[in-house]
Amino acid sequence: MPDTANHLDRYPALAEMQAVPLFGNLGYQFTDAGEGWAEITFTASPAANNLYGIVHGGVWLVLADSAMGGALATVAAPDERVITAQSDFRWLRPLEGPTIRTHATVLRRGRTLSHCEARLYDTTDRQIAHATGTYVILPPE
Repeated sequence: MPDTANHLDRYPALAEMQAVPLFGNLGYQFTDAGEGWAEITFTASPAANNLYGIVHGGVWLVLADSAMGGALATVAAPDERVITAQSDFRWLRPLEGPTIRTHATVLRRGRTLSHCEARLYDTTDRQIAHATGTYVILPPE
């Protein structure tokens, strides 16, 4: 497994994002990152399941949005704020196993608007979902 502390040291915004209670409550974390990309790994617990006993679709969306925001955080200035403006999500196939790995990349980093994509994979590395997002980059308050 990649050295999580190393990329959190290189990209302090990822450590700040990961400190948000939602990350801990759902049990997902950044597991790798580089300039213009970030990866999140999530292993489902029963708390993330819907009434049918499968990972709730909203959890998939949170993973995609968080990974895309993390990818942008690797190229944004430390005092800039990355805010979701729009997203699109496609479920491609059911999740096999309890783990989702989400890999997000920055497609275009603009001055105020930026575009990203995320691909979600199961434990066999099959792509199970695809997302795109548009983000507003705001100056510090």
